[in-house]
Amino acid sequence: MDDEFKTPEVYLRELNRMEVAMSEQFGWLKNWHLAIFARKEDEEIDLTALATSPFRAWYKGLPQDLFSESAIFIALGFSLESMQTLGNQLLDALGETEEFQGADYAAFMDAVISFNDLVFKLMREALNQVAQVDNLTGVGNETGMQAHVLAERERVRRTNQQACIALAELGEYSVPEEEGLELDAVVMVGRSEVISQFALACMEMLRPYDQIYRIDNDNFVLCLPYTDTDVANLVISRLHASVVNGGLEMEDGTKVEIGLRFGIAPIGPDDEVEDVLAHAREAVELARTNALLDVVAWYVS
Repeated sequence: MDDEFKTPEVYLRELNRMEVAMSEQFGWLKNWHLAIFARKEDEEIDLTALATSPFRAWYKGLPQDLFSESAIFIALGFSLESMQTLGNQLLDALGETEEFQGADYAAFMDAVISFNDLVFKLMREALNQVAQVDNLTGVGNETGMQAHVLAERERVRRTNQQACIALAELGEYSVPEEEGLELDAVVMVGRSEVISQFALACMEMLRPYDQIYRIDNDNFVLCLPYTDTDVANLVISRLHASVVNGGLEMEDGTKVEIGLRFGIAPIGPDDEVEDVLAHAREAVELARTNALLDVVAWYVS
């Protein structure tokens, strides 16, 4: 599954489907226990009804793509099969000997507890994923940005390699006259569409290991790992030139020209996220007051 489909809406939908699957799973577990403890002495156990956990139907569907990179999801698959196997073995033994095997039952219940624990961990992981995604653009939000910058700071501290951020500030936008439309740009193209298309343009032009986050209405942070300030300046200048000179193309083909400034700041081994952002904002302010520069880097004095 492409990352563009891993939207908050998809995650929330699958979380709802997971909850339904767990409700069915609890019903299956209840019937499993009734088959053992509430059956009449001469009543046979209906193994067909209990042979397959209802949770498996959810697990084998879309989540195989959505959670493919999650270690918790992979572990959950093994736990699900283990629980099912132990449960079936216990029922088979009970049907053959009519003797309750306490040790086998304990192993099955341990598997049930482990399975439930992994389901709830996967739910928390998915909710955390949703909490770190900007609803409008689908890129990361401020929460995700802060976690990424802190992770980069630890890598810088541990490996002595460098990393930077670039704070992007979107300015006013307009539709060139050659489009042949006399409507005001704000009427023709909504600000939200411009913001979304800018995020998409950045994702297409940045390097594979760079990340973009929307932290405010018109502000984005680009995290640039393995990059010193000089290289960041080159990368961002190229991005700036492409967006400003080429414009942004909307979904209906309309071309939009937009003002754009960048402030670049290094991530120091002892910097807090607020420190790095403050340096980037200082660089943006310098760009705002200098008519000749739209990309400014903050250097450690």
